[in-house]
Amino acid sequence: MKTLTIAAKDLKHIFQSGFSLVMMFGAPLLITGLLAFAFGGRTSGTDTFNLPVTRVQVVNLDQPAGADPGFAAGKLLVAVLQDPSLSDLLAVTLAADEASARTAVDEQRAGVAIIIPPDFTAAATSPDRGAAVVIYRDPTLTIGPGIVTDLVRHVIDGFSGAKIAGQVTAEGLSAAGAEADQALKDNIIRAYTAWLQSDEHGAEGAAVPRLAVVAPTGAAQPKSQGAAPIGPIMAGMLVFFVFFMGGNGAESIIREAEQGTLARLSSTPTPLAAMLGGKFIGVMVSLGLQVAVLLLASILLFGIQWGQAATVMLVSLGLIVASAGFGVMLMSLITSSRQTGPVLGGVMTLTGMLGGLFTTTIPNIPAGFDRVALLTPQGWALQGWKLALSGAGVGETLVPVVVMLVMGSAFLAVGVALFRRRFA
Repeated sequence: MKTLTIAAKDLKHIFQSGFSLVMMFGAPLLITGLLAFAFGGRTSGTDTFNLPVTRVQVVNLDQPAGADPGFAAGKLLVAVLQDPSLSDLLAVTLAADEASARTAVDEQRAGVAIIIPPDFTAAATSPDRGAAVVIYRDPTLTIGPGIVTDLVRHVIDGFSGAKIAGQVTAEGLSAAGAEADQALKDNIIRAYTAWLQSDEHGAEGAAVPRLAVVAPTGAAQPKSQGAAPIGPIMAGMLVFFVFFMGGNGAESIIREAEQGTLARLSSTPTPLAAMLGGKFIGVMVSLGLQVAVLLLASILLFGIQWGQAATVMLVSLGLIVASAGFGVMLMSLITSSRQTGPVLGGVMTLTGMLGGLFTTTIPNIPAGFDRVALLTPQGWALQGWKLALSGAGVGETLVPVVVMLVMGSAFLAVGVALFRRRFA
């Protein structure tokens, strides 16, 4: 009965402390939300992959004077960029002059500016002429400007093909003993460029090159893997703050020793085992409530699906025992409450870093880091939650759970032995 009374008193103290409530619930959710926002916001866990729309300013200075009526190379390039099939990728607007288009990019009102030169049509239809399309881009962007560049290159390659067709025809006639005059070459070039504009050009009859945006290929993931990458981020924060609160809860032993509460309890018929047992139960219950609230809040706020219920319960048990035992052992090494903050913060941060709690979103981490992580209880806890997020069953998580239970029990035994020696 005295053990439960002590546990209830510690729980009341924990939940009356604003600092404890923030560290238990507020901090892990806030940090997870900020990191998730930094990595692109909430994701749904589906296989869809969306690119942001790139704003493009086009300055069409092309003057197709003397060319075939109805053909204008600059107009064709603009039509390709403004094709409705590209509206999910490009937002194209016409600019009055080159200076305004460049200014729009400099002020990040546009990602790319395309300046079509005045002699673009003449260069596209004349074998011996050339012209340069200027692409002015925001250096902070990568994918959008690359798409625009490829589209412009595709159109220009088509015009180059027209010139090559004219040259090949002339060489073929020359080899046959006939001469191809300039008018014939021009007709061939114009016929080729007219074909570029026709419905017969391009894939599946489309005059505009097709772009298919697909997600990176890889092994299929189980549907219950959760919202990546928010799931692993939340798992890392969950483990870190549960371990932190495990030590913070056990710190009450040091605080009560300094206040004389333990000495008064020792003068009563209350054995030391009952006192330590009550405090350990209080820590366990508070950690259980912390884990339950964080799991529920992360599901509601971030849409994370943690996996099978039995797996989640088993991994939660391992995490609670490991963090409570680690906290008791850590506090047993401290001689005064003034050491609590630096030791608790330093040790939890160091072991959290070694356990990989802060690098869950970094891909392709060297295998050596994973091996180092398994030297810490946090590393085993994170492995258990990653398995749960992937939809693993109870059998697949037994190893990390058993290791956490063994570690937690060993830490608790060491801590209790040191406290007994101190307060004997």
